[in-house]
Amino acid sequence: MINIKNAPRYLYAINALQNMLFCLPILMLFYQYKGVSQGDFFLIQGLSLAAVFFLEIPSGYIADIFSRKTSLICGLLGWIFGYLCWIFGNGFTFILLGELIFAVGISFISGTLDAYLYDLLKRRNKQKLYHKKLSKLTTFGNLGLFFSTLTGAFLYQFLGPNQTIFLSVAALIIATLIMVLLPDVPEAKRKVEKQKSKLKDIIEISTIALKNKEIKWLMIFPAIYGSLTLTLMWGLQSVMIETKIPVFMFSIILSLNAFMRIFWSMCAGKILEKIGLNKSVFCLCFLVLISLTSAAISVNLPIYWVYICLGLMILSSSSRVLASVATVTLVNHRIQSDERATVLSVKSMIDRICSCFAMLALKPLFDSFGVSLTFVISGALIIPILISAIQLTKLQIQLKS
Repeated sequence: MINIKNAPRYLYAINALQNMLFCLPILMLFYQYKGVSQGDFFLIQGLSLAAVFFLEIPSGYIADIFSRKTSLICGLLGWIFGYLCWIFGNGFTFILLGELIFAVGISFISGTLDAYLYDLLKRRNKQKLYHKKLSKLTTFGNLGLFFSTLTGAFLYQFLGPNQTIFLSVAALIIATLIMVLLPDVPEAKRKVEKQKSKLKDIIEISTIALKNKEIKWLMIFPAIYGSLTLTLMWGLQSVMIETKIPVFMFSIILSLNAFMRIFWSMCAGKILEKIGLNKSVFCLCFLVLISLTSAAISVNLPIYWVYICLGLMILSSSSRVLASVATVTLVNHRIQSDERATVLSVKSMIDRICSCFAMLALKPLFDSFGVSLTFVISGALIIPILISAIQLTKLQIQLKS
């Protein structure tokens, strides 16, 4: 059994292994290989996010009343079974089924992983270091993503689609075995009064969190911001397909996206310390506006300008890491251990529903209006992003020392 002092280091390794998504840079091509159209790609992604939305709070509450460790193991197994469904199935139904199984895995991991790290630190009275440790956890996850996106397209061409997916399965099996050896944090389990139902307890925790002015806007801003950066991230492949960029460049472009996620995650804790939340959110707003404009005009430009636009899209789409690390840190400092996974699942749920609507909207937009006009229409999200940024500024939320 791994001792609690060293547990965070192994958790970093688990996050790196879990994020080895070798199929990510060629996901649209993989879908097409399995008989799914580009338009259906966005439909399936939206349905998957909808499934995660409905599972987020129940899975987070399970992690509060039972075990963070068990929840994380179940999440990793969900990823494994989802990939196996992709490997042995073909067509819309099997791809969708795999995504829905992923949704189960995602819901058990999201929020719970952050909560587990916080409680490991709290057990040693080190929770003040959480923003730095969370940055490191996110960095290792993005290192795994960087490696897999850098090599994914090349592996796809030389090994084939199914064999490439098997590499992700192998990484997840190793992550699951490490997770089994990590310690649990039993004192973080929630004790519910006998006369109170579990459903009522979930509703009470969620309601209190959503009524808290600070926590509410710390949830809303990254959710809306993240949905727009998600549009930019998946839009990278659409722009590359539209401008006929060679397939081998897919891995390079997507690995650059992962590299920038590493940059943002490494800097997130320091940025939060140095310039604070208020300046951070308005810098993010400016960045996403510039990037969205670049995305909208990219397909009408010469190829060298297309690469510059893709660079700006990469910088912006990866910046959601900064928004996530900053807001998760500030939320964690404002909640109790026995409600941590549930509250973070509420946060994840809001993230998912915003992303779900964005992805579902992209199918008819790309099918009917094309790449440029889709990004122009997506620009409407700038308005709620600015509103939530202004609300956060008014609250003057500070990092607790």
